[in-house]
Amino acid sequence: MITAAYRGHVDAQINDQYHTLSGSLRFLNNIVRFPGCGVFDAESSYAAVDRKGKNLIGMILCSRVRADVGHVTQVCVLPEYRSRGIGESLLAATSTNLRKRGFSMLSLTVTEANAGAVALYRRLNFDSKRVFDAFVWEG
Repeated sequence: MITAAYRGHVDAQINDQYHTLSGSLRFLNNIVRFPGCGVFDAESSYAAVDRKGKNLIGMILCSRVRADVGHVTQVCVLPEYRSRGIGESLLAATSTNLRKRGFSMLSLTVTEANAGAVALYRRLNFDSKRVFDAFVWEG
């Protein structure tokens, strides 16, 4: 699902793990098992499934970076399901879960060129705290 969601996407130019199934599995393994972006928080991570086909169409992964701060490490929705409110619903589920558990903040990073995601996050009242360049090494 990650590979399909990022095919031709600007973020696939930055993260080569999105290009292949094995890369996507390595990415997921790193997020879930290693504390690079905080400690994976399964309780506030969700999957979106198409009710008819029972296929995975989107997901949100969240980590704890502090006892009261969550960080969205991944949100993706298959292209054919975008603009239907799925990303917003995933973010709402994560936010609600974290709030109920006493979290006071939720952070995320987004590629500035990902206009749809940037617009969604702004509409949901996320603030821009830092802007930084992404560097890609092509070996």
